[in-house]
Amino acid sequence: MDKPVVLLVAGSADYGSGESLILDYLGNLKNKSYIPILIFPGRGPLEVSAREMGVETIVIPGQEYLTELRQLWRQPVAWVYNFFSFIRLSKVIRDRRVRLVVSLSFINWTGALAARQEGIPHIWMIREILSRKESRLNFFWGKWLASRLANDLSVKILLESKNAAELFSRKRTGQKAEVLPPAIDLNRFWSKKKMDQAELTDPKKGVAIFNNQANPSRISKVIQAVLLAYENPEKAKLFIFFPGLKKKTSERLKIKLAEEVPEAGSVLEFPDLDSLPFLQKRFLAAILIPGFDPLSRLVLENGLAGIPVVIESGPAAELILQGKTGFVINRGNEDELTSILAKLLESETFRASIGSSAQEIFSKNYGLQDWERKFTGFLEEILFFSQS
Repeated sequence: MDKPVVLLVAGSADYGSGESLILDYLGNLKNKSYIPILIFPGRGPLEVSAREMGVETIVIPGQEYLTELRQLWRQPVAWVYNFFSFIRLSKVIRDRRVRLVVSLSFINWTGALAARQEGIPHIWMIREILSRKESRLNFFWGKWLASRLANDLSVKILLESKNAAELFSRKRTGQKAEVLPPAIDLNRFWSKKKMDQAELTDPKKGVAIFNNQANPSRISKVIQAVLLAYENPEKAKLFIFFPGLKKKTSERLKIKLAEEVPEAGSVLEFPDLDSLPFLQKRFLAAILIPGFDPLSRLVLENGLAGIPVVIESGPAAELILQGKTGFVINRGNEDELTSILAKLLESETFRASIGSSAQEIFSKNYGLQDWERKFTGFLEEILFFSQS
Protein backbone atom coordinates (compact mmCIF):
# COMPACT_ATOMS: atom_id res chain seq x y z
CA MET A 1 0.00 0.00 0.00
CA ASP A 2 1.29 3.46 -0.90
CA LYS A 3 2.17 5.78 1.94
CA PRO A 4 -0.37 8.57 2.54
CA VAL A 5 0.60 12.12 1.57
CA VAL A 6 0.50 14.89 4.19
CA LEU A 7 0.65 18.59 3.29
CA LEU A 8 2.37 20.91 5.78
CA VAL A 9 1.36 24.51 5.02
CA ALA A 10 3.76 27.17 6.31
CA GLY A 11 2.86 30.72 7.27
CA SER A 12 6.20 32.12 6.14
CA ALA A 13 9.29 31.10 4.17
CA ASP A 14 11.49 33.56 6.07
CA TYR A 15 10.94 32.94 9.78
CA GLY A 16 8.52 31.08 12.00
CA SER A 17 8.81 29.16 15.25
CA GLY A 18 6.41 26.45 14.06
CA GLU A 19 8.06 26.18 10.65
CA SER A 20 11.51 25.79 12.22
CA LEU A 21 10.16 23.12 14.55
CA ILE A 22 8.66 21.15 11.67
CA LEU A 23 12.01 21.23 9.84
CA ASP A 24 13.65 19.81 12.98
CA TYR A 25 10.94 17.17 13.15
CA LEU A 26 11.21 16.11 9.49
CA GLY A 27 15.01 16.06 9.63
CA ASN A 28 14.96 13.81 12.68
CA LEU A 29 12.10 11.52 11.64
CA LYS A 30 13.22 8.08 10.45
CA ASN A 31 11.08 5.52 8.61
CA LYS A 32 8.30 7.99 7.89
CA SER A 33 4.87 6.40 7.76
CA TYR A 34 3.72 9.11 5.34
CA ILE A 35 5.07 11.37 2.58
CA PRO A 36 5.42 15.01 3.71
CA ILE A 37 5.11 17.93 1.29
CA LEU A 38 5.85 21.45 2.54
CA ILE A 39 3.84 24.33 1.07
CA PHE A 40 5.39 27.79 1.37
CA PRO A 41 3.74 31.16 0.55
CA GLY A 42 6.98 32.41 -1.02
CA ARG A 43 10.69 31.76 -1.26
CA GLY A 44 13.04 32.27 1.67
CA PRO A 45 15.56 30.64 4.03
CA LEU A 46 13.09 28.09 5.45
CA GLU A 47 12.06 26.95 1.98
CA VAL A 48 15.73 26.58 1.01
CA SER A 49 16.47 24.59 4.19
CA ALA A 50 13.57 22.25 3.45
CA ARG A 51 14.83 21.56 -0.07
CA GLU A 52 18.37 20.97 1.18
CA MET A 53 16.97 18.39 3.62
CA GLY A 54 15.40 16.54 0.70
CA VAL A 55 11.80 17.41 1.63
CA GLU A 56 9.53 18.10 -1.33
CA THR A 57 8.46 21.73 -1.38
CA ILE A 58 5.89 23.65 -3.40
CA VAL A 59 5.68 27.45 -3.48
CA ILE A 60 2.13 28.80 -3.74
CA PRO A 61 2.25 32.61 -3.34
CA GLY A 62 -0.13 34.02 -0.78
CA GLN A 63 -0.76 36.95 1.52
CA GLU A 64 -1.28 36.91 5.28
CA TYR A 65 -4.89 36.42 6.38
CA LEU A 66 -4.30 38.10 9.77
CA THR A 67 -2.63 41.48 10.28
CA GLU A 68 -1.85 44.11 12.87
CA LEU A 69 -4.73 46.40 13.80
CA ARG A 70 -3.51 49.33 11.71
CA GLN A 71 -3.32 47.07 8.62
CA LEU A 72 -6.76 45.57 9.09
CA TRP A 73 -7.86 47.01 5.74
CA ARG A 74 -5.46 44.62 3.98
CA GLN A 75 -7.36 41.52 5.05
CA PRO A 76 -10.27 41.68 2.58
CA VAL A 77 -7.72 42.26 -0.19
CA ALA A 78 -5.68 39.28 1.01
CA TRP A 79 -8.73 37.00 1.04
CA VAL A 80 -9.46 37.92 -2.60
CA TYR A 81 -5.79 37.42 -3.62
CA ASN A 82 -5.59 34.13 -1.75
CA PHE A 83 -8.57 32.72 -3.62
CA PHE A 84 -6.14 31.79 -6.39
CA SER A 85 -3.81 30.19 -3.82
CA PHE A 86 -6.80 28.22 -2.55
CA ILE A 87 -7.54 26.95 -6.07
CA ARG A 88 -3.91 25.86 -6.60
CA LEU A 89 -3.68 24.14 -3.24
CA SER A 90 -6.97 22.32 -3.79
CA LYS A 91 -5.58 21.03 -7.08
CA VAL A 92 -2.44 19.77 -5.32
CA ILE A 93 -4.65 17.91 -2.82
CA ARG A 94 -6.56 16.21 -5.63
CA ASP A 95 -3.55 15.48 -7.87
CA ARG A 96 -1.41 14.07 -5.07
CA ARG A 97 -4.30 12.34 -3.28
CA VAL A 98 -3.43 14.12 -0.06
CA ARG A 99 -4.90 12.51 3.07
CA LEU A 100 -4.19 15.20 5.68
CA VAL A 101 -3.33 18.93 5.79
CA VAL A 102 -1.44 20.53 8.67
CA SER A 103 -1.30 24.34 8.90
CA LEU A 104 1.80 25.55 10.76
CA SER A 105 0.60 29.09 11.50
CA PHE A 106 -2.62 31.03 12.14
CA ILE A 107 -1.68 33.66 9.55
CA ASN A 108 -2.21 31.22 6.67
CA TRP A 109 -5.75 29.87 6.26
CA THR A 110 -5.39 28.50 2.73
CA GLY A 111 -4.57 24.96 3.89
CA ALA A 112 -7.56 24.83 6.23
CA LEU A 113 -9.98 26.11 3.59
CA ALA A 114 -8.64 23.80 0.86
CA ALA A 115 -8.83 20.78 3.17
CA ARG A 116 -12.49 21.57 3.94
CA GLN A 117 -13.24 22.00 0.23
CA GLU A 118 -11.70 18.62 -0.61
CA GLY A 119 -13.24 16.83 2.36
CA ILE A 120 -10.03 15.75 4.14
CA PRO A 121 -8.99 16.30 7.79
CA HIS A 122 -7.00 19.34 8.89
CA ILE A 123 -4.78 20.02 11.92
CA TRP A 124 -3.92 23.58 12.95
CA MET A 125 -0.74 24.44 14.82
CA ILE A 126 -1.23 27.88 16.38
CA ARG A 127 1.44 29.89 18.20
CA GLU A 128 -0.01 33.36 17.61
CA ILE A 129 -2.52 35.15 19.82
CA LEU A 130 -5.23 37.56 18.72
CA SER A 131 -5.39 40.87 20.58
CA ARG A 132 -6.32 44.50 20.03
CA LYS A 133 -2.94 45.48 21.44
CA GLU A 134 -0.43 47.08 19.12
CA SER A 135 1.77 44.69 17.14
CA ARG A 136 -0.54 41.76 17.80
CA LEU A 137 -2.62 39.93 15.21
CA ASN A 138 -6.26 40.77 14.52
CA PHE A 139 -9.06 39.18 12.54
CA PHE A 140 -11.36 41.70 10.91
CA TRP A 141 -14.47 39.76 12.00
CA GLY A 142 -13.23 39.46 15.60
CA LYS A 143 -11.37 36.82 17.56
CA TRP A 144 -14.56 35.03 18.70
CA LEU A 145 -15.41 34.18 15.09
CA ALA A 146 -11.75 33.38 14.34
CA SER A 147 -11.75 30.72 17.05
CA ARG A 148 -15.08 29.29 15.88
CA LEU A 149 -13.90 29.06 12.28
CA ALA A 150 -10.56 27.53 13.28
CA ASN A 151 -12.42 24.96 15.35
CA ASP A 152 -14.89 24.13 12.57
CA LEU A 153 -12.12 23.81 9.97
CA SER A 154 -9.96 21.45 12.06
CA VAL A 155 -10.09 18.00 13.62
CA LYS A 156 -7.29 19.00 16.00
CA ILE A 157 -5.79 22.29 17.20
CA LEU A 158 -2.29 22.21 18.68
CA LEU A 159 -1.47 25.33 20.66
CA GLU A 160 2.08 26.35 21.52
CA SER A 161 1.26 28.01 24.85
CA LYS A 162 -1.40 28.41 27.52
CA ASN A 163 -1.66 32.03 26.40
CA ALA A 164 -2.59 30.95 22.89
CA ALA A 165 -5.04 28.42 24.33
CA GLU A 166 -7.14 31.20 25.88
CA LEU A 167 -8.68 31.81 22.46
CA PHE A 168 -10.09 28.27 22.58
CA SER A 169 -11.19 28.19 26.23
CA ARG A 170 -14.93 27.97 25.52
CA LYS A 171 -16.60 24.58 25.73
CA ARG A 172 -17.29 24.26 22.01
CA THR A 173 -13.82 25.34 20.85
CA GLY A 174 -11.88 23.66 23.65
CA GLN A 175 -12.74 20.05 22.80
CA LYS A 176 -10.31 19.84 19.88
CA ALA A 177 -7.61 22.04 21.40
CA GLU A 178 -4.48 20.82 23.17
CA VAL A 179 -1.38 22.64 24.39
CA LEU A 180 1.83 21.20 22.95
CA PRO A 181 4.82 23.34 24.05
CA PRO A 182 7.60 24.01 21.52
CA ALA A 183 10.70 21.86 21.19
CA ILE A 184 14.05 21.88 19.41
CA ASP A 185 16.30 19.22 17.91
CA LEU A 186 19.25 19.41 20.31
CA ASN A 187 21.58 17.38 18.07
CA ARG A 188 20.89 19.64 15.10
CA PHE A 189 21.32 22.74 17.26
CA TRP A 190 24.70 21.66 18.65
CA SER A 191 25.95 20.51 15.24
CA LYS A 192 25.22 23.98 13.85
CA LYS A 193 27.13 25.52 16.75
CA LYS A 194 30.14 23.33 16.04
CA MET A 195 30.11 24.32 12.37
CA ASP A 196 30.30 28.00 13.32
CA GLN A 197 33.50 27.99 15.36
CA ALA A 198 35.51 30.31 13.09
CA GLU A 199 37.52 33.05 14.74
CA LEU A 200 35.75 36.37 15.21
CA THR A 201 37.04 39.23 13.08
CA ASP A 202 35.46 41.66 15.56
CA PRO A 203 35.57 40.19 19.08
CA LYS A 204 33.60 43.04 20.68
CA LYS A 205 30.65 41.71 22.65
CA GLY A 206 27.25 43.33 23.11
CA VAL A 207 23.52 42.90 23.57
CA ALA A 208 21.27 41.24 20.99
CA ILE A 209 17.78 42.60 20.36
CA PHE A 210 15.22 40.48 18.50
CA ASN A 211 12.33 42.71 17.48
CA ASN A 212 9.10 41.42 15.93
CA GLN A 213 7.28 44.76 15.94
CA ALA A 214 7.05 47.18 13.02
CA ASN A 215 6.73 50.29 15.20
CA PRO A 216 10.00 52.33 14.98
CA SER A 217 9.28 54.34 18.14
CA ARG A 218 8.84 51.12 20.12
CA ILE A 219 12.19 49.63 19.13
CA SER A 220 13.85 53.03 19.57
CA LYS A 221 12.68 53.11 23.20
CA VAL A 222 14.07 49.62 23.75
CA ILE A 223 17.44 50.67 22.33
CA GLN A 224 17.56 53.74 24.55
CA ALA A 225 16.75 51.56 27.58
CA VAL A 226 19.59 49.20 26.67
CA LEU A 227 22.08 52.06 26.25
CA LEU A 228 21.15 53.38 29.69
CA ALA A 229 22.21 50.03 31.17
CA TYR A 230 25.79 50.65 29.99
CA GLU A 231 28.11 52.71 32.17
CA ASN A 232 29.47 54.22 28.96
CA PRO A 233 26.86 54.07 26.16
CA GLU A 234 29.44 55.10 23.56
CA LYS A 235 31.20 51.75 24.10
CA ALA A 236 28.00 49.75 23.68
CA LYS A 237 27.42 47.26 20.88
CA LEU A 238 23.89 46.26 19.89
CA PHE A 239 23.04 43.48 17.45
CA ILE A 240 19.52 44.08 16.14
CA PHE A 241 17.49 41.40 14.36
CA PHE A 242 14.02 41.64 12.82
CA PRO A 243 12.74 38.03 12.75
CA GLY A 244 9.46 37.66 10.92
CA LEU A 245 9.30 41.21 9.55
CA LYS A 246 9.13 41.79 5.83
CA LYS A 247 12.31 43.01 4.14
CA LYS A 248 10.87 46.44 3.30
CA THR A 249 9.75 46.93 6.89
CA SER A 250 13.16 45.89 8.23
CA GLU A 251 14.98 48.28 5.90
CA ARG A 252 12.69 51.13 6.91
CA LEU A 253 13.38 50.44 10.58
CA LYS A 254 17.14 50.34 10.00
CA ILE A 255 17.11 53.76 8.33
CA LYS A 256 14.94 55.24 11.06
CA LEU A 257 17.11 53.87 13.87
CA ALA A 258 20.32 55.01 12.20
CA GLU A 259 18.89 58.56 12.24
CA GLU A 260 17.74 58.46 15.87
CA VAL A 261 20.53 56.64 17.72
CA PRO A 262 23.69 58.63 18.51
CA GLU A 263 26.87 57.04 17.15
CA ALA A 264 24.66 54.56 15.30
CA GLY A 265 27.47 53.53 12.94
CA SER A 266 29.64 52.19 15.76
CA VAL A 267 26.90 51.10 18.17
CA LEU A 268 24.34 49.31 15.99
CA GLU A 269 24.74 46.23 13.82
CA PHE A 270 21.96 44.66 11.75
CA PRO A 271 23.04 41.05 11.05
CA ASP A 272 21.04 38.48 9.14
CA LEU A 273 19.32 35.84 11.25
CA ASP A 274 21.31 33.16 9.39
CA SER A 275 24.44 34.38 11.18
CA LEU A 276 22.94 33.78 14.64
CA PRO A 277 24.85 30.56 15.53
CA PHE A 278 28.15 32.28 14.75
CA LEU A 279 27.35 35.59 16.44
CA GLN A 280 25.93 34.17 19.68
CA LYS A 281 29.40 33.93 21.19
CA ARG A 282 29.42 37.74 21.18
CA PHE A 283 26.10 38.16 23.02
CA LEU A 284 26.11 39.27 26.66
CA ALA A 285 22.32 39.05 26.78
CA ALA A 286 19.39 38.62 24.40
CA ILE A 287 16.32 40.87 24.54
CA LEU A 288 13.19 39.62 22.81
CA ILE A 289 10.35 41.95 21.81
CA PRO A 290 7.57 39.70 20.48
CA GLY A 291 4.82 40.92 18.19
CA PHE A 292 2.66 38.67 16.04
CA ASP A 293 5.21 35.87 16.47
CA PRO A 294 5.96 34.97 20.11
CA LEU A 295 9.64 34.24 19.25
CA SER A 296 9.63 31.01 21.26
CA ARG A 297 12.24 29.48 18.96
CA LEU A 298 14.66 32.28 19.77
CA VAL A 299 14.07 31.85 23.50
CA LEU A 300 15.21 28.23 23.17
CA GLU A 301 18.13 28.93 20.83
CA ASN A 302 19.58 31.70 22.98
CA GLY A 303 18.96 29.85 26.24
CA LEU A 304 20.68 26.72 24.93
CA ALA A 305 23.62 28.88 23.87
CA GLY A 306 23.98 30.00 27.49
CA ILE A 307 22.80 33.56 26.83
CA PRO A 308 20.59 35.25 29.45
CA VAL A 309 17.20 36.02 27.88
CA VAL A 310 15.03 39.02 28.75
CA ILE A 311 11.59 38.87 27.15
CA GLU A 312 8.39 40.87 27.36
CA SER A 313 5.40 39.06 28.85
CA GLY A 314 3.51 36.92 26.37
CA PRO A 315 3.23 33.32 25.13
CA ALA A 316 6.97 32.60 24.88
CA ALA A 317 7.53 33.95 28.40
CA GLU A 318 5.98 30.69 29.61
CA LEU A 319 9.30 29.03 28.73
CA ILE A 320 11.21 31.21 31.22
CA LEU A 321 11.69 30.49 34.91
CA GLN A 322 11.93 34.02 36.31
CA GLY A 323 15.40 34.81 37.60
CA LYS A 324 16.64 31.30 36.87
CA THR A 325 16.66 30.74 33.10
CA GLY A 326 15.99 34.38 32.16
CA PHE A 327 13.75 37.31 32.95
CA VAL A 328 10.20 38.28 32.01
CA ILE A 329 9.41 42.00 32.03
CA ASN A 330 6.12 43.82 31.71
CA ARG A 331 5.22 44.91 28.22
CA GLY A 332 6.63 48.36 27.48
CA ASN A 333 8.43 48.74 30.84
CA GLU A 334 11.78 50.17 29.72
CA ASP A 335 12.85 51.03 33.28
CA GLU A 336 12.53 47.38 34.28
CA LEU A 337 14.53 46.37 31.21
CA THR A 338 17.34 48.81 32.04
CA SER A 339 17.52 47.63 35.66
CA ILE A 340 17.79 43.91 34.80
CA LEU A 341 20.22 44.46 31.94
CA ALA A 342 22.49 46.64 34.08
CA LYS A 343 22.86 43.78 36.57
CA LEU A 344 23.66 41.34 33.77
CA LEU A 345 26.25 43.63 32.20
CA GLU A 346 27.86 44.34 35.56
CA SER A 347 28.50 40.73 36.60
CA GLU A 348 29.96 38.04 34.35
CA THR A 349 29.32 35.51 37.15
CA PHE A 350 25.62 36.43 37.20
CA ARG A 351 25.37 36.07 33.41
CA ALA A 352 27.12 32.70 33.50
CA SER A 353 24.80 31.45 36.25
CA ILE A 354 21.64 32.36 34.31
CA GLY A 355 23.06 30.98 31.05
CA SER A 356 24.15 27.69 32.60
CA SER A 357 20.78 27.18 34.25
CA ALA A 358 18.98 27.88 30.96
CA GLN A 359 21.14 25.35 29.12
CA GLU A 360 20.46 22.66 31.67
CA ILE A 361 16.70 23.21 32.01
CA PHE A 362 16.00 23.78 28.30
CA SER A 363 18.02 20.68 27.33
CA LYS A 364 16.07 18.60 29.83
CA ASN A 365 12.57 19.89 29.06
CA TYR A 366 12.45 21.01 25.42
CA GLY A 367 14.21 18.31 23.44
CA LEU A 368 12.46 17.04 20.33
CA GLN A 369 11.88 13.40 21.35
CA ASP A 370 8.69 13.82 23.38
CA TRP A 371 7.22 16.40 20.97
CA GLU A 372 7.96 14.10 18.02
CA ARG A 373 6.26 11.14 19.68
CA LYS A 374 3.09 13.11 20.43
CA PHE A 375 2.89 14.87 17.06
CA THR A 376 3.48 11.67 15.09
CA GLY A 377 0.79 10.01 17.20
CA PHE A 378 -1.74 12.71 16.28
CA LEU A 379 -0.94 12.36 12.58
CA GLU A 380 -1.02 8.58 12.48
CA GLU A 381 -4.24 8.39 14.49
CA ILE A 382 -6.01 10.72 12.05
CA LEU A 383 -4.53 9.04 8.97
CA PHE A 384 -5.58 5.60 10.26
CA PHE A 385 -9.05 6.84 11.15
CA SER A 386 -9.50 8.43 7.70
CA GLN A 387 -8.61 5.09 6.06
CA SER A 388 -11.37 3.19 7.82
